[in-house]
Amino acid sequence: MITRLAHVCLNVRDIQRTIAFYRDALGLPLHFQFTKGGKVMGAYFRAGRDNFVEAFEKPDVVVQNSGITHFCLETADIDAAIRELAAKGVACTEKKLGCDRSWQTWLRDPDGNAIELHQYTAQSRQFLGGDVEVDW
Repeated sequence: MITRLAHVCLNVRDIQRTIAFYRDALGLPLHFQFTKGGKVMGAYFRAGRDNFVEAFEKPDVVVQNSGITHFCLETADIDAAIRELAAKGVACTEKKLGCDRSWQTWLRDPDGNAIELHQYTAQSRQFLGGDVEVDW
């Protein structure tokens, strides 16, 4: 029935600031924009072959935990990603090997949405399965 996660949708205060962050800082290609009356009010970013991050401008939005605490983007080289983001002024946490045996770092977009960057390892539970004892 379900074949994959298609997209994650975010409400943001300023769509142009969001486009600059996701396209320019994170390097996600801007796939298309939503317009209303000729004004850009949303954007769709490619985050892999058939995966996307969608954002819609809601100027009065306050980011709240609605049950989704973060979303995760995969990277092939987490060290290079951290260096590149730092060069663009994006703060990331130090790289950490998670209890799932995958490398991770955390950052926030301009509206405060939490983003995890993830690099799989040969020991990642996402590949091997099995239970994981959390360490947090």
